[in-house]
Amino acid sequence: MIAIDPDFLRSFLAISDTGSYGAAAKRVNKTQSTVSAQMKRLEDTLGVTLFEKAGRRNFLSPEGLRLLHYAKSIVRLNEETVNAFRRVEVASAIKIGMSDDYAQAFLTPVLKRFTQRYPQVEVEVLTADTRELRERADLDSFDAIVVSANSRLDGLEILRRDRLYWIGGEGCHVHLEERLPLALWSEGCNWRAMGLAALAQTNRDYRIVHTTSNAPLLRSVVREGLAVTIGPKWYLGAGLVLLEDMNRTWPPGEDSVGLKVRSNELSEPLEVFLNYLRSCFRKEGSFADG
Repeated sequence: MIAIDPDFLRSFLAISDTGSYGAAAKRVNKTQSTVSAQMKRLEDTLGVTLFEKAGRRNFLSPEGLRLLHYAKSIVRLNEETVNAFRRVEVASAIKIGMSDDYAQAFLTPVLKRFTQRYPQVEVEVLTADTRELRERADLDSFDAIVVSANSRLDGLEILRRDRLYWIGGEGCHVHLEERLPLALWSEGCNWRAMGLAALAQTNRDYRIVHTTSNAPLLRSVVREGLAVTIGPKWYLGAGLVLLEDMNRTWPPGEDSVGLKVRSNELSEPLEVFLNYLRSCFRKEGSFADG
């Protein structure tokens, strides 16, 4: 009877996600040569070619696409079966701090994937701006925080870099007003500081009409044409557009976000959670929005 090693399928899924044997190897914590050997054995076992190369990227072949659905199911069921019979004797809770905008954009897939693997481990997430997280008296109680790279915290691991853009409501023209109306994150947000600094370079007149740490509310204000805001391309949602003329005249620059881990001694669930987090933040790559 022919059997497929679920570990081979994990590597297969990592390559299908990243398009790269090297990036996949990092994701599954193996060497690139090991991943290549696994794919060769998997292709020999099935008698098919799983990937086709275009430029520097590997794309799934038609047979690879057929395998994709089965691979996801097998890996998921394997993890669920193992976790149903094993007892996690390490930390029963994980505490994470993260700014609200990044949490909404990147955290949900991490939580879903982690919960499937460790349903008995509680994850507590506190969302706040970088300054509030940095200045919290109980900062040492967090297992890890995700903050702006300009937070002046030592030992930050950069997760991603993004260009920032001026964003407005679709079909709205408030950015043409003599005094530019702004909807911004609260004091302490690096996006806010960079946007105001860009306007100050040419003495562009503005008025701050709304300040909040609530991402859906800020989007709503901009979508309704009450103000413009600043953020990466991934911040765009329905009814929001890049303000090309403003971005040419007052380019806000770029921002980085980093991961600060409290201790080098990680429990198994925490290490897995952080690896999922890294994978999700880096999935599109640095400056993926061009």
